[in-house]
Amino acid sequence: MVFQAIVLSTLLYACETWTLYRSNIQSLEQFQQYKLRQILKIQWESHTTNVAVLNQASVTSVEATIIHHPLRWAGHVQRMELFRLPKIMLYGELANGTRPRGAPKLRYKDQLKRTLALTNIDPSLWEQTARDRATWRRAVHQGTTAFEEKRKENEEAKRRRRERQEQPRPPPTLPCELCPRLFHYRLGLSSHIRHKHPPRR
Repeated sequence: MVFQAIVLSTLLYACETWTLYRSNIQSLEQFQQYKLRQILKIQWESHTTNVAVLNQASVTSVEATIIHHPLRWAGHVQRMELFRLPKIMLYGELANGTRPRGAPKLRYKDQLKRTLALTNIDPSLWEQTARDRATWRRAVHQGTTAFEEKRKENEEAKRRRRERQEQPRPPPTLPCELCPRLFHYRLGLSSHIRHKHPPRR
């Protein structure tokens, strides 16, 4: 798919080395959803969920991709020789200096530990597992797949809870003069006319 080959690969270039907060991931997911809805021509009034958009496009979420790539890279670094610079940087620590007061900024090792926990990989055994390339790839794939399925289930559960809490909507009363559709709000009606019945030139 062109979207994955060009757009996502450019968007997530070098994400193996990123340290991201929840707000950063949400911004990336919003961009992914915006572009997918443009490609699939999904209008906002259709109330299509994010999970449905991902399923329709047959792509995984940005968060799952960001989890998958750093784990693959960490396993690759673990299998490197001790004198290689990436491995020295991964296991190195500053000899002097202290971290400032307050909430500490997220470090790469913190991100790695959190990612391992999300994929049900034991942080105390990941180095031993990563020494075998095939075993590590299988563990990362299984963990990422399980994370994505759980994330989708949680999203659907939230949507169902939200629907139960919402009050039943009254029937639409605003008719379109050019087709038999009815709308609840003038904003939806004007958007429908602008996109479905544009003025002829």
